[in-house]
Amino acid sequence: MTLPLHNRRRIATLCLLGALVLYVISTWYQGRFPALEYVSAFAEAAMIGGIADWFAVTALFRHPLGLKIPHTAIIPRNRARLGKSLSGFIRENFLSEAYVRESVRRFDVAGALVNWLSRPERRAMVAERLIQAMSTSLSAVRQSAAREFLTRTLRHHLGRINTARLMGSALNVLAAEGRHQALLDDSLTRLSRWLEVEDNQERVKTFITGTVFKLFNPRVMGREISMHRLAGWLINERIVEQSARLISEVSDDPDHPLRRHLDHQFAEFIERMRHDPALSRRLDRLRDDVLNNDRLSDYVAGVWEELMDWLARDLEAVDSQSRAWLEHFIEYYARTLEHDAPAREWLNDQAVTLLPALVERNGPRIDAYIQRYLDSLDSDEIVDQIEKNVGNDLQFIRINGTLVGGLIGLAIHALTQLMLTL
Repeated sequence: MTLPLHNRRRIATLCLLGALVLYVISTWYQGRFPALEYVSAFAEAAMIGGIADWFAVTALFRHPLGLKIPHTAIIPRNRARLGKSLSGFIRENFLSEAYVRESVRRFDVAGALVNWLSRPERRAMVAERLIQAMSTSLSAVRQSAAREFLTRTLRHHLGRINTARLMGSALNVLAAEGRHQALLDDSLTRLSRWLEVEDNQERVKTFITGTVFKLFNPRVMGREISMHRLAGWLINERIVEQSARLISEVSDDPDHPLRRHLDHQFAEFIERMRHDPALSRRLDRLRDDVLNNDRLSDYVAGVWEELMDWLARDLEAVDSQSRAWLEHFIEYYARTLEHDAPAREWLNDQAVTLLPALVERNGPRIDAYIQRYLDSLDSDEIVDQIEKNVGNDLQFIRINGTLVGGLIGLAIHALTQLMLTL
């Protein structure tokens, strides 16, 4: 059981007072009982040791008896230098990149995360914290000043985007290593399957017949003759079937001429997007028209407000869909991570890669933060903090100094008497 600091200090003081009382009594009765000279020697040395250690311990934190003796009140007088040394020691030894990397590698971040999320109450706690953060962020965003600031900032940055170059870069990434061909294959396959359904063919025929071929109804003898029947037959028998056949051929043949033509057109379009000034200006004008369209802005703002209203109501509801979704996602993530060794290995690798560099990069900030915190404390606060953590051990120094000093004094006195008798 650890005693409070004031109790340890009281015990150390009582030991010193006990040595004083013992010294007075042994000296007083030494004439009657000569053997008490050994007790007197012990008590005298104990007082010297206790007072010396009391002075040393006290001098660390304050001036003994209020006397400004040189080299006392060491900690308050050197707190700036001590703070700098402490922060530097922490940064160089505990926040160094090598030490943090080795610690993270041994720690197994993924395993610890899986173990922590294995309990339902912890997953619920994470979801609740996320809900609270979302509610706080939502309240801040919905304030008029914040909303206007975000709108202005968004318009400003969107208005500075080079639309053509951005779209060209995005399409170039899509075209890298033939990714656009995979997208084309998937689209053609889905379209081919869709056209194989008779109901879908009928929809295509009806749409084209009703919107295109009715414009070409000829007049014979002043009377209009409908082309719907002929158009329907042509569409069903020729256009739809041929289109479905062509789509199937392009989908099955990686070297189909139409595929190569589309690939060539796609590459030319990317080059135009990235290097054609006229196209870039047109896209920028379109961007500006969209950003400055008040009706569109009002519509988007209305949709945004409705979305925010729904989200605010849902976050406060007992049966919140957002909370249920978050809890389900966290549970699914924890379960997946538990049974997916490659995913855990990837997470640990990311931690080993990112955390040491992050700590190393922010080491000077952490160092400065520790120094600012120590500088913000006054001398009494620093003394109190140190005494709370190491004060008990320092009081043991006083107690040990009293006892050890007494024993050494007794040994010296005994050796002295032995030498005198020889």
